[in-house]
Amino acid sequence: MKMLAQTDAEKIHNRQIVITIYTCNSDHLIVYGELKDNRLVPTYSLSMERREPTTVHGMRIAMKVALKSLAIVEIETETPNIPHEECSPVKNSLEKIVGLQLKSGFSHKVRQRIGGPKGCIHLTTLLLAMAPAALQGYWTHNDRNPEKRKLTREQMDHYLVDTCYVWRREGPWLKELASKNRIAQLEEAEPS
Repeated sequence: MKMLAQTDAEKIHNRQIVITIYTCNSDHLIVYGELKDNRLVPTYSLSMERREPTTVHGMRIAMKVALKSLAIVEIETETPNIPHEECSPVKNSLEKIVGLQLKSGFSHKVRQRIGGPKGCIHLTTLLLAMAPAALQGYWTHNDRNPEKRKLTREQMDHYLVDTCYVWRREGPWLKELASKNRIAQLEEAEPS
């Protein structure tokens, strides 16, 4: 694939987001995310003060997610690298999302509660990246046990149907499940 950036282009900034999912106990997962914005070249502040390359944003979120409901039951935030001291109070802004379920509409609810001047765009960006990763961790957790591979209609509707091209409502995967009577089994299965 031909990339737009040329090999002689100067790299000036990078963002790293790393998300890791851990089993906590039989009822919860821990979702850990870290965002780092690195300024790779010297810049100048609004007061024309020279700033050397550094990590401008270094932020961490850890959230405890209930396996049965996929609700966030606990959240912790650390902001070891922030560009301004005035940013400090926003680390507590994520407490407003405790209780939200990781399902359709989550991103909208997050933006309503902590978006714009109510919070920090960097913490919000990290949190919104963590939600789909948490769902992948949830599926990985369940996929280790064949008994938990059963899906309910609610799980399909909230976490799979119309989440992407492959899982579109009129797509071949859902049609194949229906043709093999897998959908009927989905409706009868107990939630995991």
